Amino acid sequence: MPLAATEIPDEIRPILERDGIRSLYPPQARALGPVFAGRSVLLACPTASGKSLVAYLALLRAVRAGRTGLYLVPLRALASEKAEELEQFAELGVRVGLSIGDFDLPAEKLDILVATSEKADGLLRRGSPWLDRLGVVVADEIHLMRDPDRGPTLEVSLTRLRRSYPGLQVIALSATVGNSEEVAAWLDADHVASEFRPVPLERGVYCEGRITFSDLTTREVPPPGDAVPRLVRTVVADGGQALVFVNSRRASEQLALALVPTVRARLSAEELAAGRARAEELGTISDEETEGIRRLSALLPYGVAYHNASLTNPERRVVERAFRDRVIKALVATPTLAAGINLPARRVIGRAGRPRFDARGEAVIVARSVDDEERLLDTYVAAPPEPIVSRLASEPALRMHLLALVASGAVSTERQLEEFFGRTFYGRTLPLAELHAKIADVRRFLEENELLHVGAALAATRFGSLTSELYLDPLSAIVLRGVLERAPIGVGPFPLLAAVAATPDLSPMFLRRGEEAELLTRFTDEAAELLVKPEEPPVDLDLDGFLATLKTATVLEAWIAETPIVEITERHGIGAGDLRNRVEDADWLLFGLGRLASVFQRRLGRSIDDLALRVRYGVKEELLDLVRLRGIGRVRARMLWSAGFADREALRNAPVDRIEQALRSPRLADMVVAQLNPRASRRSPAVDPPRERPPATPGRRAPRTLEEYPSDAPP
Repeated sequence: MPLAATEIPDEIRPILERDGIRSLYPPQARALGPVFAGRSVLLACPTASGKSLVAYLALLRAVRAGRTGLYLVPLRALASEKAEELEQFAELGVRVGLSIGDFDLPAEKLDILVATSEKADGLLRRGSPWLDRLGVVVADEIHLMRDPDRGPTLEVSLTRLRRSYPGLQVIALSATVGNSEEVAAWLDADHVASEFRPVPLERGVYCEGRITFSDLTTREVPPPGDAVPRLVRTVVADGGQALVFVNSRRASEQLALALVPTVRARLSAEELAAGRARAEELGTISDEETEGIRRLSALLPYGVAYHNASLTNPERRVVERAFRDRVIKALVATPTLAAGINLPARRVIGRAGRPRFDARGEAVIVARSVDDEERLLDTYVAAPPEPIVSRLASEPALRMHLLALVASGAVSTERQLEEFFGRTFYGRTLPLAELHAKIADVRRFLEENELLHVGAALAATRFGSLTSELYLDPLSAIVLRGVLERAPIGVGPFPLLAAVAATPDLSPMFLRRGEEAELLTRFTDEAAELLVKPEEPPVDLDLDGFLATLKTATVLEAWIAETPIVEITERHGIGAGDLRNRVEDADWLLFGLGRLASVFQRRLGRSIDDLALRVRYGVKEELLDLVRLRGIGRVRARMLWSAGFADREALRNAPVDRIEQALRSPRLADMVVAQLNPRASRRSPAVDPPRERPPATPGRRAPRTLEEYPSDAPP
């Protein structure tokens, strides 16, 4: 359907046309009428069939009507991508924000907010006034409601939003699933389902030199080489790209290295130069080298890379942009890449075929044997799509969301609680009796641990309200309260690090063979000082589980001792991404511990806050004053200290040239001086952008982040 024949407003069409969109695909055209009529829509169709455009038009419709729009995504990486795409409408005066921090959202600042379900849940808990003008919510990748970790929060958030704002328009986007009509009925949405793909997709299984497709036709894949190198070689030789999925990080890194000869031999001089440029870009994204930077720098010049959870977010973005720009010809990834990020790939081994990139796509599974080939064809290629099922009945999800519902005032009676869960997808599709029994158990648990008041009315205690505000698992809050009750004044960093590592909100690290003995020794040496012990309520960790928490604490201890990242990751067998994730979680938990200390043990508050800051930046105590400067992390703070600047006061009284010499950068020196004494700055400083902000596309402003807006509330 040509754009001129649609209801799309005249001022929006030129923007779409500049982006290469001159007509609508059939499922887009079918969804447009209900969307512009203000009705909710569930759009279920294959990848790359234009679902996002439907969502963007719904958001723009709301903004034109003076309302706000919320775009929910499952992953940070996808949030960055969607916010960047929505920035093309900035010329219409649309203000787009990206929720990647933990700050309150100020009212009247944004028209559209792109956020993960967890951030949206936080807005609901705090009762952000921004939500009062909410006109539409987009639930991208709604089929991930079946994910045990992310699903319950998405399900509860949608239920709360629809219950709080009865006229809310919901646009749900889903891949093809087996029960999309059931999900549409739950959302009171028009059901628009289609098998349309703008790029035809062939699905098949590779075995012994040939691909057998779903229609039982075959294609030979000529030698030489094993299965994956053959499949990669033939698609790269034909001018395409290959995305290879494997099931472990080690496999992704090893296979990427093994593919270098296959891909390198088929690259032009220009393509090799483009790869070297991306490798050089890696060296600019961090002040400190990581194993990921080392390994990727050896792969990118030859058109190959890997993508897994061991990489930091900036490293992953370099890889994703390089693949999107066709610099990377073969990308080996774990399933962390598969959740909706828009990457081109002609052949996926293990989503394939993107508009404007390929004329066709192939999704190929590699079989180990002829028997395996038949099983894969029956089980995966010819099988119907999986249904969406609710994961809300899990106890950790229930205890978090039940407490949040009560603490935020969303429910205050047993009847309201039952009514709420009856409106969830679980309540619409599964027997409620089982869920009600679990709810009763969870309520009893929260009352026994003094997070809810005992009685007929539902009310949170001060402890319960603070736990919900801090977005803590109630079990984590109970552990931390116990830590505060038994911690002596002057408690050292390691017992506190070990305590937060023992909470369910901080995932323990995997124990490698041979590490148990060293950690047992550490346990013996530290036992008298530890604030959480193995096989002790409320978490009841067995010895192996407890030793894994000690490993996490040991890694964090090395981090705040300013041990280089490469040394930490090599010694403990982890990736820089693992380290960064644990650092962020520990920082958040220590912040929560400090807030809880204001209730249960005020005398510990200062030392806990200092430890949280040390964990955030990875510094020794002597650098705490310096890292409070914007743009100064652990490497730059140590450079200043080594040059004789022990604190901000020493910098305030120093000449700019001396600071420049210490930091080896005029721009950084001016930025520091401007913060301490603006009149002494030689020029207006350039402020470093937040690390999590996505780069702007040429000609577009980068999306605003919540950190750009001041907030009186603590993070």
